[in-house]
Amino acid sequence: MSRYTADRTTLPDPAAALKAACEAAAYDRWLTEQVQQALDDPRPSIPDAEVKAEFVLRRAALRERLAKQRGGSP
Repeated sequence: MSRYTADRTTLPDPAAALKAACEAAAYDRWLTEQVQQALDDPRPSIPDAEVKAEFVLRRAALRERLAKQRGGSP
């Protein structure tokens, strides 16, 4: 929310400011909960290199499929 300036003809709406602050606080709580759930997840972590290798294969397969649909080469 913007503050009052000389070229502004109305005062800031305090209700809108309060609503924005409440929404920001609610989002912050939600995000904190999501991060904590991820940290507490008992499943084993997947190494970064393994994930990257998997997505290299997925991208290659997608490019190949798109090339076949277009009738061209990858």
